[in-house]
Amino acid sequence: MKKYFILLLLASQLFGESHYEEAYNLEKTNTLFAIPLYEKALVHKPTGKLQKAVVSRLFYLYKKHNKILDALFLGSRFPSIITSKDRAWIWNDLGEIYKPLSITELSSTYVFVAKAKENQTLELSEHLKQFNSPKLYEFASILLLKRKQYKSVLEIFESNPTMAVSPIFIGISEIKSKEDFGKEYLKTILAESELEKSDLQKSDILYLMGMYYRLTDDIGSSVRYFRMSGSFALKNRSISETFKSLVLNVNPKEACSLYKISPSKNDEIELLIHYFCTNDPVWRTFRPSIKVLANREGNEFLNNLFFSENQ
Repeated sequence: MKKYFILLLLASQLFGESHYEEAYNLEKTNTLFAIPLYEKALVHKPTGKLQKAVVSRLFYLYKKHNKILDALFLGSRFPSIITSKDRAWIWNDLGEIYKPLSITELSSTYVFVAKAKENQTLELSEHLKQFNSPKLYEFASILLLKRKQYKSVLEIFESNPTMAVSPIFIGISEIKSKEDFGKEYLKTILAESELEKSDLQKSDILYLMGMYYRLTDDIGSSVRYFRMSGSFALKNRSISETFKSLVLNVNPKEACSLYKISPSKNDEIELLIHYFCTNDPVWRTFRPSIKVLANREGNEFLNNLFFSENQ
């Protein structure tokens, strides 16, 4: 048994080294798409010099491509490699995004989020109640969603429902964590008066309906609701999610005809869609990175685009 365990560790290290070398070589020509390969290398839990190399390169690329929360989580996970001085830019950037909240309010909230577990969010809830700030609840919710702690999101709002100025965080958490994919919650918010909702809230509700129908394999309905969500707010979100559903429905040509977003140089998914719809073969040079991305929740549509029999 011990020998078997040692062999597993050795195999994991070898996979980590392989992904690191692949990422390092790709970084010379494309820094953005090197990120998924470095992340894959880190999954294999490298040690020693290899761990330091992977973490250091990944943190540098997170900063280069403005992936603030990824950098925050990585720096907290490896404080001996990424020092507090190296992490200072993260809090400065977050402070700008979440004005008028202070960096102290944000960083202390992060500490409580990092300690929170499902059914153990009392300290976090009490901390948030002290400030009673919807914006701080938003920050905490985004961090918890990033950690896939959906039930924790529900718990912090259960203790202070008035902070849920939008249904988006509760809705996503209900859809991701409940056996009915949030059906009962969606019924509740749909029954509320339209007169009391802002355009952003209406857009969020329609977006959540699109999510629900996509997860329950009613792709046609998901396309309809994602499209409608953009008529109220967040047009780019609407276009992006409509595109994904159309591709899952094996309709990439229609998807491309609707996709009118100028891709961000820091967004892998937007760039991949752009490459596909413009018939740019450059994506073939980072095919291994696309495979890593396609295996992540929410990115399943990439398989239809880049790994179908026609590609």
